[in-house]
Amino acid sequence: MARQNKMIERAQQRSRGWVKKVAPAAWLLAAVMALMLLVMWPAIAIYVALAGLPTLAMALIDDDPERRGTLCVGAMNFAGSLPFALLALGGTLRTSPLTWGTAYFYPYLGAIVGFAVYNIIPYILRRIVRVEEEREQRRLSERQEALVEEWGSNVATVRLDFTRADDAR
Repeated sequence: MARQNKMIERAQQRSRGWVKKVAPAAWLLAAVMALMLLVMWPAIAIYVALAGLPTLAMALIDDDPERRGTLCVGAMNFAGSLPFALLALGGTLRTSPLTWGTAYFYPYLGAIVGFAVYNIIPYILRRIVRVEEEREQRRLSERQEALVEEWGSNVATVRLDFTRADDAR
């Protein structure tokens, strides 16, 4: 268990280092793209800003150093707003789809779903792990009972001393 925790910690440190190297370039690229969007399609830029308010709110309250909540809410929020931004970009419709009520309903609904996923998935995973641990404990208890039947009651009560085994290595 300790070895696995060390491996996870090393992987997290490597990913943090990578993220710190790429983050300034990503922010610069996002700023340039936002500026281009604002200059070329101001209506879409305003729509994206208004539709992205839940992501901004989550970014302000997210205290996770890896920003998992912001990523989850942001991805779902973006998925809800992208179709309407693309419809407005194409300009094939007479009325602007950015004025439709559904153009704001789906991004906000996506943000709510992302927030729910962010909060519910850890609970579900903890429950699955607990069930697996109980199943393993039951299996080991049954194995112990089988060993007691086969070898006698001393098998369950004898404490093994492994200190000499460490010296032998």
